[in-house]
Amino acid sequence: MLKKYQQQTLAIQLLNLHAKVKIVHQETGIPIKLLRQTYRQLHGQSPSRGSIKFSTRGLTGNHRKYKDVTIFAVCFQVASTKSTEGQIQTLISAFNAYKKSYPSGQLKFSDTWVVAQDIKDKKIHLSKCPQCRSWVLLNAREDLSERCSVCRIHL
Repeated sequence: MLKKYQQQTLAIQLLNLHAKVKIVHQETGIPIKLLRQTYRQLHGQSPSRGSIKFSTRGLTGNHRKYKDVTIFAVCFQVASTKSTEGQIQTLISAFNAYKKSYPSGQLKFSDTWVVAQDIKDKKIHLSKCPQCRSWVLLNAREDLSERCSVCRIHL
């Protein structure tokens, strides 16, 4: 009984963050139909359709988006080192920190879920620029141009 309550609580928490229904289903096991109904009740509209991005590279199409993803990745890394909770709770904490520290950030929760998966799977990782010490997200761009966004040197 307690496990079901925790799943439902997590589902509502994720739906309040406008997470894609497929992500909520994957994280909680709650049927998609019920999640869609709950989303409508919470937000007064149907959840957005469309697929989830498959990789961070799909989210970093321009310089602004790359910076957004890098800022979130830093928030996620910090949350991961401080957290003793599960991955999804760490992601929620990192997303909230990202929104609080960067209110004009354009990443949605579902986007950050993809970034967190890629970090967990070691497809992308953070590094510090050897020249200016700013954070750089490696392997996150389609063109594979690994350069610092601040001082522009190639890494």
